Amino acid sequence: MKKTFLCAFAFLCMVITFSCRRCNKERSSVTKIDIPKEKQDTLTVKIHRYEKALFELNIKDLKHGLKKIKPEYRIFLEGGNIDDTLNIIKMKKYLTDPQVMDLYDKCKTEFPDVKDLEAKFTKAFRYLHYYFPDKKIPKVYTYVSDLDFEQPIQYVDSVIIIALDMYLGSTCKYYKMLDQPLYMQNRYRKDFILIDCLRAMAKTMIDNSKENKKFIDYIVYEGKVLYFLDAMLPDTPDSLKIYYSPKQMEWCQTNEANIWSFIIDKKLIYSTDPAMIFKMCTDGPFTTIFSKKSPSRVGLWTGWQIVRSYMENNSKITLKEFFQNQDAQDILTKSKYKPKKIS
Repeated sequence: MKKTFLCAFAFLCMVITFSCRRCNKERSSVTKIDIPKEKQDTLTVKIHRYEKALFELNIKDLKHGLKKIKPEYRIFLEGGNIDDTLNIIKMKKYLTDPQVMDLYDKCKTEFPDVKDLEAKFTKAFRYLHYYFPDKKIPKVYTYVSDLDFEQPIQYVDSVIIIALDMYLGSTCKYYKMLDQPLYMQNRYRKDFILIDCLRAMAKTMIDNSKENKKFIDYIVYEGKVLYFLDAMLPDTPDSLKIYYSPKQMEWCQTNEANIWSFIIDKKLIYSTDPAMIFKMCTDGPFTTIFSKKSPSRVGLWTGWQIVRSYMENNSKITLKEFFQNQDAQDILTKSKYKPKKIS
């Protein structure tokens, strides 16, 4: 598929170098924090819609229009010379490309406004500020990427950039053209925008500088990422956080003890076998070691439960302290994780 956007984006872009199925419910071990109202009022998120500002420009006077919007969208326009005729030609080509224009129209239909999304970001970032008061709250931008499925979310230096055209709903005709498996296409929905953004942030905030080679290292790190989502999104169903269907979540909850027994029996905890780690932790339609009814990434789900158990049993540990602890063995031991079979 041609990527006309890449040319324009190179100019515009910025150098972005910049249990309880036990009760049949999804569970979360994070205690929901009641943030004082006076602190809530000090943080409100505005989403800057670059695609809207860009496509509303008069293409016959593009140079003038780009200079006008540059102060707000410097992150996109700083990397290229607006006075350069060649750059203006590239931008016009992008703005008049039939596929890009259609994607923009679909974004307008799916996202006529972003008030609901702004409210959700505001709520999540208030939790972020509560747990990490020194963390700079990111500015949030949207744009039309021409189907950049490899980077639908970019988080760089306190800036989040969302490719809105990658969240148009799983039935969008263009997603079938990307040659992506169905389980991936099902994630191209607005439900996952905030989750994907926070996941990208978590990957930069949780210390993973230690070289992790063992299975336990890998699943505990990924469990921390999911626990970050627990803390920032306490009202969001667990299934969405890990990209499971309700039935897949139920399968994990029902088989939690069996999964753990398998890990123990096969001596996987300290395994460095890349093939086994791949089977237990890699994305896909299901986990090949188990039945086709299982979801993929069962190892990651188990790491999540270990992390939750650790935080339940070590309540004095702050999130910041926990995320700095790279001793997966210490976390496993102190988690006292031992799931019981459902009778």
